[in-house]
Amino acid sequence: MYKTGFSFGGAHNFTDNAPLTSSLPEEQRKRLCGLLGNVELTLLYKASVHGYHASAFHQRCDRQGPTLLVAYNRSGYIFGGYTSVDYTQSGLGVTDEKAFLFSLQGGAPLCIKVNSGQYARLDDAGAPNFGQQLYFCYNNQPTVYHQGQNLFGAYGGYGGRVNPFNFNPATLYMNDTQLNECEVYKVEQKKDPQISVKMKPWRNVQWTEKRRDELMKMIRDYKPLMPSVSRVRILMIGPVGAGKSSFFNSINSVFMGRMTSKAMSGSAGTSLTTQFRTYPVKDGREGKPLPFVLCDTMGLEEQSGAGLDIDDISSILQGHVPDRYKVSALFYRMKYK
Repeated sequence: MYKTGFSFGGAHNFTDNAPLTSSLPEEQRKRLCGLLGNVELTLLYKASVHGYHASAFHQRCDRQGPTLLVAYNRSGYIFGGYTSVDYTQSGLGVTDEKAFLFSLQGGAPLCIKVNSGQYARLDDAGAPNFGQQLYFCYNNQPTVYHQGQNLFGAYGGYGGRVNPFNFNPATLYMNDTQLNECEVYKVEQKKDPQISVKMKPWRNVQWTEKRRDELMKMIRDYKPLMPSVSRVRILMIGPVGAGKSSFFNSINSVFMGRMTSKAMSGSAGTSLTTQFRTYPVKDGREGKPLPFVLCDTMGLEEQSGAGLDIDDISSILQGHVPDRYKVSALFYRMKYK
């Protein structure tokens, strides 16, 4: 809960347990979020409640991460600025390429980004400022002050007179310096629920040399359930680019003890595999065949008439398709049989 109170020239009193209510209309909040991306805005400071004194601002806004200052003047303008860098009262100029000024008057929001190579603000103990050009709650009063020429050259090491922000006060806030309200929001990226869920592996395997040898021995010693079947056939199915051919090359390399690339693999918009292939795997260069055969196919594609067809898969599983069968010929046979 926040405290509420009143202020006279910066002095403020508080009463406890009063809720803090945003003055930002929902439509304008959405427009600001359109400038910031997928973010949440949390109200930290409200001048009419906490007072216009700089110390009240820093008490609630220092070290809060990225913040958005929103001011409301008597002419009905909603304007302010964004900084992605903490307020810390360091007394130094802050480089912040993400900083910008904004005004929500009219149609599309006006967004004025900081000029490259310029300090976005002075991080002092005073009122919030942007580019040491635009001050909010100036002199602890409900006013905004425009410093026509920046002073960063005096302390930032810049000899020139280039303003950090190029803006016209009449366009930004209609030259109306009297504020009805000034608010500061903490800006946080919304968490994607699919990403925020802790990812867990579908199985926990200790990938040690001993474990590798155990797995390879299990594969070598495998025997099909049917005595009449000497080797099981494993059909690899997946979309174009899933890595079916690369998977075979990896398995073959492990048992050969060296890098192999028997199956053509790579990255392309269409399938590199155009034949149905059966790949036996040997246990070493001169070793005996292992008890399985990997069967590679053309990749699945969304476009009708492209890639492997469901009927093709059925023919392969039934054993009707020999090794090195041209997929294009298979399409023709299935279409005109």
